[in-house]
Amino acid sequence: MQQIHFIQKLYTKFFPKNFAKGLNLSKIPKKWENLSPDEKKKLANDLLAQGEDLLSKEDLNAIKLFNEACQLDPENPFVWYRQGLAFLKYSSVESQSKALHLASKNFKIASSLDPEVFDFWISWANVLLLLGTNNDEYSYFLEAKKKYKHAISISENQSKKTMGKLYWDYALVLINISTHSGEAIDLKKAIELLLISHNLQTELSSAFLYDLGDAYLKMGLLINETNMYLQAISYFKKSLEKSTKNLDAWIALADAYTQLYINTLDEVYFKKANEYFEAAIEINPLDPNIWLEWAHLLGESGKINKDPKKLRASIEKCIRANRKAKNLPSIIGQWSESLALLGASTNRLDLILDAESKIVSATDQNPQESSLWHAYGICMVALGIYYNDIDYDYFAIEKFQNGLSVDRTDAELWYETANAHAKIGRDQEHSDMLERAVKFYQKAIDLKPACPILLFDYAKALTHLGEITSNEKTLKEAIVKYETALALQKNAILQHPDWLFYFGVALDLLGDLTEKESYYKKAIEIFNSVLLVEPDFPKIHYRLSLCFSHLLETETKLEYLQRANTSFNLAIKQDPEDDEVWLEWGLMLISFANENLSFSEKNDYLLNAEQKISKSGSLGNPHAYYHLACLYSLTNRFDEAMELLNKANKLDVLPPIDEILEDEWLENLRSQEMFTEFLYNLEGQDNKVEEY
Repeated sequence: MQQIHFIQKLYTKFFPKNFAKGLNLSKIPKKWENLSPDEKKKLANDLLAQGEDLLSKEDLNAIKLFNEACQLDPENPFVWYRQGLAFLKYSSVESQSKALHLASKNFKIASSLDPEVFDFWISWANVLLLLGTNNDEYSYFLEAKKKYKHAISISENQSKKTMGKLYWDYALVLINISTHSGEAIDLKKAIELLLISHNLQTELSSAFLYDLGDAYLKMGLLINETNMYLQAISYFKKSLEKSTKNLDAWIALADAYTQLYINTLDEVYFKKANEYFEAAIEINPLDPNIWLEWAHLLGESGKINKDPKKLRASIEKCIRANRKAKNLPSIIGQWSESLALLGASTNRLDLILDAESKIVSATDQNPQESSLWHAYGICMVALGIYYNDIDYDYFAIEKFQNGLSVDRTDAELWYETANAHAKIGRDQEHSDMLERAVKFYQKAIDLKPACPILLFDYAKALTHLGEITSNEKTLKEAIVKYETALALQKNAILQHPDWLFYFGVALDLLGDLTEKESYYKKAIEIFNSVLLVEPDFPKIHYRLSLCFSHLLETETKLEYLQRANTSFNLAIKQDPEDDEVWLEWGLMLISFANENLSFSEKNDYLLNAEQKISKSGSLGNPHAYYHLACLYSLTNRFDEAMELLNKANKLDVLPPIDEILEDEWLENLRSQEMFTEFLYNLEGQDNKVEEY
């Protein structure tokens, strides 16, 4: 009778008191005492049938009949099982959660009375799956998993149809478990079960095909694997072939193509995602989530391509979403981000301030929403761009870190934190900031592998770090990352010539450290590819000229000299006021003349070099003073050389004393007494600095 007392308490707990009033299950009524066991079983069955009929009509007087049936035949598991089924059916009408709990308890009792009945376990598992789905409760899914496993262990002789449904439901449990656990192993097992179910079913429904696609999509999101997204898309399309009204499949297709676009930056995928969002909105224009996801796609594309048109479209979609669901944090976050980026790209301070106002209010009200801190950081980045003030990048880092304190699994927050550190490191030639950026990029990649734009920015930070620190290992690592990013992005040459450009820069820098011609030649090949796609790409001719001048240093070939001069000339035509180009051109001419020509042959080259370095100085390059001093040392113009060294010293652009003493171009000047005095004064300055 223990079961009966237990279930009576549940009836009292879950249903109005008037339906449980008068239930006295402590003993069997006298009118039944003289009935035989068979008569009790028959009466229990009749009462059970009456109760099932009443409950199907939503009459809760069925409870009394169920209890009487349990009193008459308490050890019969099918009495409890049938009650469970009745409550399961009733749960689809109303009082869902209460009825499901009662169904679960009845199935539990039935299973304890006879643990070898397949239907008991599968029904219990199905109820737990519903409870978990309705309440978003992890523990129900874990319990359901155990029940499905047991059902499979006693499933001999079950039909293919039954087993197909079992594996499908079991997979749904694992998908929900993976959502809470974040473990890929649960999704992997879910996909395996769905494929088993696929093979057992004779007619695949739209819902099943959607669930199979959804499992692949979730796996793709977890491990960021392009093939997972492609598999998902194929099943979503099959789902729509079965039912074009399956809104979830339209949305899922748009989401899958969005992820493919972010992963590959292939505009074909952007167009597909855009089309499927349009189709989903036609079916349900009132769903704010569709408008928001569409805004996210447009915002990402606008950000990547610096496209104001797409950013405006993203803002418009956010406004539509906000009309349907006022001030949701996720909507405000995307809205603010797109506004800020649009303001930065169009030099509109009012848009950035509007974004900042929205996000300040949102973070005040929802400080635990990491996505809002991400958007807040983007607003700070936009203000930094508008004012050209690096302090805003530090403010951005603070906001991103606030977001990470809420959610350290957010790859976007790690990525933006890395970007802000990398920008500061580049602008200030600060190796510590670049090293921190590299660590943060690694964090982002761990959470979102195989993302080409992330890998490119990581490689770019490594390139700058390798350049500042003259570290061969760092530059080699950068080159590996460039190659990986380019391999993931099949149209990189056409869509992202800047990726190729920085790849070439890294190769050129590595050539300088290793003095290997192969790196220079590979860099030249890369730069020529950029020229084919975008002939006016900034600094492209300058970079080519550097590669040829570096090759000239490794092997004296007139071909290299001619091609370097041609590239320098084209670089000047591209930007006549680029002081860096004029300086490097002059230095190349000095180096070639000094190493390869006789004294009488040098004059024209050195005169040409003097003109170019002087031009660099007139354009504001302070380093021109030191290099002109070196040139005058080579031509024995010592007074002029010393005057320029003193100017370079006042501007604090002299190299370290050790380098000055080892500079071959200053060898003639070092024999002069005036240089000795200059050096003595220079060392005195350094000592004062150290004492201070």
